[in-house]
Amino acid sequence: MATGSKTPVLVCECGEWGCWPLLAEITVTDDLVLWDCAEQPDRRARDYGTFGPFRFDRKQYDHALRNLIKPIRSDIA
Repeated sequence: MATGSKTPVLVCECGEWGCWPLLAEITVTDDLVLWDCAEQPDRRARDYGTFGPFRFDRKQYDHALRNLIKPIRSDIA
């Protein structure tokens, strides 16, 4: 779902990825996940310079992602 070098990290409550997304650059290392350089493409004039960066422990982040996709996997099976 990436848009250029940025990935939607928040979207509209309607669930559509292209509807008012908040985009961020995501950097992943062995120990850390970093969300930085946020932007909202429909409001380019807004300054998100002080929004973040957000740092996550890599193991906790991976665990949270696995929990998010469990409902999707059960729907497919």
